[in-house]
Amino acid sequence: MPKPVIAVTSGDPGGIGPEIIAKTFRTFPKNPLCRYLIIGTRAPFELLKEKFGLRTKFDFLEIEKLGFDLGRISKRNALAAHLALEAAAKLAREGKIQALVTAPVNKSAMQLVVKKFQGHTEFLAKHARAKHFAMMFVSERLKVTLVTIHVPLKKVSALLKPEMIFEKIVLTDRFLKKYFKIKKPRLAVCALNPHGREFGEEEDKIIVPAIRKARKAGIRAEGPLPGDQVFFDAYHGRHDGVISMFHDQGLAPFKLIAFRDGVNVTLGLPYIRTSPDHGTAFDIAYQDKADPVSFKSALRLAEKLTMTEYAHTN
Repeated sequence: MPKPVIAVTSGDPGGIGPEIIAKTFRTFPKNPLCRYLIIGTRAPFELLKEKFGLRTKFDFLEIEKLGFDLGRISKRNALAAHLALEAAAKLAREGKIQALVTAPVNKSAMQLVVKKFQGHTEFLAKHARAKHFAMMFVSERLKVTLVTIHVPLKKVSALLKPEMIFEKIVLTDRFLKKYFKIKKPRLAVCALNPHGREFGEEEDKIIVPAIRKARKAGIRAEGPLPGDQVFFDAYHGRHDGVISMFHDQGLAPFKLIAFRDGVNVTLGLPYIRTSPDHGTAFDIAYQDKADPVSFKSALRLAEKLTMTEYAHTN
């Protein structure tokens, strides 16, 4: 059987994406059962080699010979990032890559090219025609799935629906069973309001029906649980995964404990997708200051999930 291919998009070339990729592949113990492919433009990597001697050997798919602007929001940076992302999505759709690790992009820059760009998750889900998808953040001791993603806080309550919450519970349950070999994942479902059900109606009207449906489907879901307690319990092993109602409810505690090595995973795609849990860091780009730990974690997790998938299908 051919080796599964793990592709990497180099992100915004003006940010730290190329540097963390180069630093990772310089020392990363590659799995001999996988192939690796970088998708992007070569110019940033040539600059890193010239400035810091960051020499790496990897297969490279150059999307176009483009210049770039260091350390700032730029339309041509965004164009390079967008072209790489489109190329990766196309290869994934054609079954030519089995996993994708995405280096960071800047949303404001990307919106100069794609006006309604929301993020990698939404972009890749749309290109894969995935109707049901979710953003999960993974660390050794905490795994958090978001129900709503990049929306204003004032809109969260109106957006939440029982079916939407149920969908995220199901995706999380399947993911933990398949890739982490947890036979009966213990899922904690967050309340939306302070102290759970004390200060709002959404818990009884929206969240409880989703939990009941999940339990009828044989899923071990508990809640609604207050957000000021549930992450502590999950961190200490009481829950295998947490379903968070909105972005910062889940990511504030997650980043507190896993800021350097946390990984973003997209659930519901027909291929594996991970990314480091940080941004483009324009302020330290091309200064040899970028820490590749989160990117290494994202690549390592992509390998693990890919090999699990590979063993499952073969």
